[in-house]
Amino acid sequence: MTTTLEPPILLIIDDDFINRFVLGKTLESLNQTYRECENGEDAINWLKSTSYNHIVVLLDLNMPIMDGYEFLEYLKENPCEFKHTNIKVIVLSASTYSQFLEKAPSAEIVQFLSKPVDKEQIKNAIEESIELFQQ
Repeated sequence: MTTTLEPPILLIIDDDFINRFVLGKTLESLNQTYRECENGEDAINWLKSTSYNHIVVLLDLNMPIMDGYEFLEYLKENPCEFKHTNIKVIVLSASTYSQFLEKAPSAEIVQFLSKPVDKEQIKNAIEESIELFQQ
């Protein structure tokens, strides 16, 4: 018997309003439900309180208050706080992948996408994340 996975919610974490707006429009065109946070700290608070079981995070790295690196570190160091959710992270950044690996060599992410990203890249990364939920 195959179980049907509830559709995941996507969480955009980016301090730039324009980036959130454009990404939100892309997700709407892909019929994806999403929420937005302006920094990692807001996202952590949202993740702690959400009732969603499957969350795909679209994470910017360079933000004030709590950046993407700190967000990833927090997830890694505090797994008990998120045991009610299955979280997959896609990094969307203007930084290079090698810069990312220097700062977060042990971060668990699904994909690293360099900005600007197009609709097809986002769609493929989301599909890959959803497949991982089903494993």
